[in-house]
Amino acid sequence: MKLDRIVFFISTVGIAIWLRLYFLHQPGYINDINSFLAWGNQIKSSGFWSLYSHYAGYLDYPPLVPIITSWWLKIGEIFKFENPFYFFKILPTIFEVALVIISASYVLRSKAKYKEALLAVIIIQPALSLITSAWGQVDSILVLLMILGYLLVDKNEFIGTALMFLALLTKPQALIGVFVYFVYLLLHKGAVNFLKQAGFFAVLIAAAFLIFKTKGADFLSVYFLSSSRYQYLSVNAFNLWWLLKGAPSFGLKDTATSGISARTLGLTFFAAFSAPALFYLWKKAKKIPEVLLVVSYFYLAFFVFLTQMHERYLYPAVALLAISAILNKKIFWVYLILTATLFLNCFAVLQSAFPQFNSIIYQNMGNLLAADWTRAVAAVNIIVALYLALYFAYESLQSS
Repeated sequence: MKLDRIVFFISTVGIAIWLRLYFLHQPGYINDINSFLAWGNQIKSSGFWSLYSHYAGYLDYPPLVPIITSWWLKIGEIFKFENPFYFFKILPTIFEVALVIISASYVLRSKAKYKEALLAVIIIQPALSLITSAWGQVDSILVLLMILGYLLVDKNEFIGTALMFLALLTKPQALIGVFVYFVYLLLHKGAVNFLKQAGFFAVLIAAAFLIFKTKGADFLSVYFLSSSRYQYLSVNAFNLWWLLKGAPSFGLKDTATSGISARTLGLTFFAAFSAPALFYLWKKAKKIPEVLLVVSYFYLAFFVFLTQMHERYLYPAVALLAISAILNKKIFWVYLILTATLFLNCFAVLQSAFPQFNSIIYQNMGNLLAADWTRAVAAVNIIVALYLALYFAYESLQSS
C-alpha cells in the first residue's frame, strides 16, 4: 500500500473516531434514551415478561432492542459506568461500527474508480453517526441485521431469512426490507426456494406469536401501534408533506380533509413509485449492490411520500446505499446528497428539542425547524426519489 493511501486511511479513521467520541459525549435525545433504559432496567430487574405481559401504550418497540439493552446494562454494572446515557449510546455505536466495516470491506474489494472518496464518506458518515452516537437511536441494529441477511442469502437462504426475522424483531420498519427480500427470492431464486423461505419465516412468526400468547402478551400490538401513534402529516420528516406545510405539519391530522385524506394519498404515491423499483428488481437487479439499491429506494419512497414519518426513518435508505454507490457515479452522488439531507434533518430536530451543539452554532438560533431552508431540504429529498424512479425505469428498459 502506498504511503499516501496509508495517510488517507489513518486520517479518515481518525476523523471518524473523533466525530463519534464528540457525539457520544453529547446528552442526546433524552426522551428516547430514557425509554430504552427504562425497558432494559425493567427486564433486568423483573424479567422479560414483566415488560411484555403487561403491555403498555408507550412500548412501541419489538422485543430485541429491550432484551439487548438489558444485557448491556448488566455489562455496565460490571464495569461500573456512572453515566447511563453515555454508556447506552455506546451500544448502537458498536453496531454502527460493524455496519461501517462490512460496507467499507465490500467497497474496498470493488473496482469503482472513486472508491477512496466513497470509503471516506462511509467511514466518517456524519449523518448516521449523528443519529446513533449523538441521538442515541438504534437504527444501526436494524440495518446491520438486514444487510447481513441480504449478503448471506446467496450462501445460505435459511440464515438470510433468520436474520430478516431478527430485523423484524428490532423495529417494525424492517417490514419494507423483508418485503423486498421475499420479492427478490421469488424473482431470482425461483418459486420453490421462495415458498421454502416464506414457510420458514411464517414458522418463526407463528412461534413468536404462540410464545407471547402463552405468557399473556400480544406480539402484534407493537407493530400496529407504530402505524397509528402519530397520526400527523409529518413528525419532523423533511418530506412531501413538510414541503407543503412546513413545521405545522407536525400537528395537522393526516386524515383531516374534505376529499381523499393525506394518508391515502401518501400510500398511493408510495405504491405508484414502488413500481419502477420492482420492475428494476425483476429486469436488472441480480447483484447485491443492485438489490440493496432497490431496498434503499423503498425506504426513501417510504420516507418521502408517507405521512406520520419521523426524521430518522431515512437512516436505512442512506446506510444501505453505501454498498450500492459502487454501481456508478450517479448513485454515489445520490448517496452524498441523502447523507447531507439526513444530517440536516436530524440535526435540526435534535438541536431544537434538546440544544447541545451550542459550541459550534449560535446559541440563540431558536427553533431550527421553523426555518424556510427545511422545506428546501424536503424538496431535495423528493427530487432524489423522482430521479431514482426514472433511473430504475431507464435501466430496466435498457436491460429489456
